[in-house]
Amino acid sequence: MNKNLLIILLILIAVALSGCMGEGSSKGTPIEIQKFDLANPNLDGQIVDVKFDRDDIRAGEMATPELFIANTGSEKIRNETVEITAKVKTLDDFLANLYLKTMSEEKKTRIMEPLNFQTEIKPGTVKSISVKFQTIKEMQGRSLAGTYEITLTLSVNGQKVEARIFPITLHSGEVREITPIPTPLVTPTPSKTPTPAPKIKETEIPVPTPTPEPVVVATPTGKIIPIRIMSDKFAITHIQIDAGDQIQWVNFNPVDNYDIVEMDQKIPKMLLKDRLSYTFNTTGDYKFGAYYRNMKVDPSIQTVSVRVNASK
Repeated sequence: MNKNLLIILLILIAVALSGCMGEGSSKGTPIEIQKFDLANPNLDGQIVDVKFDRDDIRAGEMATPELFIANTGSEKIRNETVEITAKVKTLDDFLANLYLKTMSEEKKTRIMEPLNFQTEIKPGTVKSISVKFQTIKEMQGRSLAGTYEITLTLSVNGQKVEARIFPITLHSGEVREITPIPTPLVTPTPSKTPTPAPKIKETEIPVPTPTPEPVVVATPTGKIIPIRIMSDKFAITHIQIDAGDQIQWVNFNPVDNYDIVEMDQKIPKMLLKDRLSYTFNTTGDYKFGAYYRNMKVDPSIQTVSVRVNASK
């Protein structure tokens, strides 16, 4: 095998891995499941099933995997991130597959851009998220049909909870245009509704709701509540505390510092390096954002509700 052919085969495999998530036939049966240690044990999720729109996906066609996610914790899931790692196992092309056997496990593996979703899932319920993927048919006349191993790593509200590995197969053949069949809508026949007699309704005079006065506590309670910031996100997105309690934000990112910004400017901007503490002496609702350098997405938001403990 000459040098140029080896280079072409290497490019073929790299390109195939870059777009192979969801490419192939799978009935959603994982061959391995990995759980992670939870910083917030009340926040947990699980990929209970993965379904594809068809079982004979060919290289070059669009694939639409659907992930069914269960909220197995006690807190509401507000957003999901799916990290994708693809590893080529075999290629149908004889020469490409021959060279594949000489490659290291690292070179056979490709990490793709994470996919972000904003689907709310209440505890004890299951919802699905769907993504379309364009597969690649061939490069330089070499077919990219073959078998792949896909690792799906699920994070919910910024906390990594589970990883599942699925086998994927890309078949060879002519690329087809797959058009989903729309579900026909049944239009009910409108029925005549009797017109009710008009009723005289007395207009109620609205009573204004009194605005609670801010309460300032002169003496701190001494209670310290640690909250982690991991993967550029607050581990807890909403918390209720008593006036006089102290929150201590802990940075689990060894590279970046964070600007902790109260969005309504009730508190001056604070810099979080390793640890940052703040005592809340005034009741009310505080909305914080975590900002970092080279930030390209919306900040993670945490709401702190400060109340008076009537039992004290």
